[in-house]
Amino acid sequence: MVPSLNGRLEFWSLALVLTLVMVSTPSFAQQALPDLVITKIWIGDRNNTPIVPKAGEGFYLCATVKNLGNAQVEGYYVQPYFGGSTLATGGPGKLEAGGAQDWSSGPVVVGPGIYEVRWVLNPDRKVPEANYGNNEISMIIVVEAGSPLEAALQPVGGLVGLAIIILIVLATGMALRKYVERGKRTQPSGEESGTVRRHS
Repeated sequence: MVPSLNGRLEFWSLALVLTLVMVSTPSFAQQALPDLVITKIWIGDRNNTPIVPKAGEGFYLCATVKNLGNAQVEGYYVQPYFGGSTLATGGPGKLEAGGAQDWSSGPVVVGPGIYEVRWVLNPDRKVPEANYGNNEISMIIVVEAGSPLEAALQPVGGLVGLAIIILIVLATGMALRKYVERGKRTQPSGEESGTVRRHS
């Protein structure tokens, strides 16, 4: 049995329609999607200017988020962590395709030591993205002690530390005064310093 010409045309017409439908319908991989990535993280002051963190002084965890995708993203959140503890969540954020935005969290005040800083983007994955594998970054930082005096007073900071400094200054002043007075008593009696004597 030989298929009719009509049957062949119907088959090829149907095949052509299915092909056109498949070509015109974008797959998930071809859809316009955002792709959030953290391009850098650092420790900064309240203006995001990079600083070296010191114990007892407030600093901020800073991050730059970029949208590498080909679509705008809206409603994403950022989650910073410091030393294993969760800090306040930031968001919702909005970024055009190719856009970048700085985020910061803080101030953080800690003692000297070594700490991990970690940022996670879109932690609950509520915003569709082309790649979820690039949504986390971390680094290790060293928080240095301040000056030796600051380090010595670290456990007793605030008003107690200030009171200790004032007592040290007063004690030093009293000791210096006694030293000067003792020096005046040891001068020979006929020669007073800074006096004028008349000779006849």
